[in-house]
Amino acid sequence: MVSLVAALFVMPTFAAGSKSCKDFKTQAEAQAYYVKNKAKKLDRDGDGRACDCLPGGNGKNCPKAKK
Repeated sequence: MVSLVAALFVMPTFAAGSKSCKDFKTQAEAQAYYVKNKAKKLDRDGDGRACDCLPGGNGKNCPKAKK
């Protein structure tokens, strides 16, 4: 029973950390998820804005496209 209770507390944290910018269509969608789930992984540059390179983002610090 204890392991079941422990799993319930661990799973939401793991799920929030498993999303990446490619899972969202727009910056606004990613931002909403970032705020709700405190998903720091989505904020590469630490400016408080998630997935700046998605449509609607400011394009700041985007990875260079591979040639």
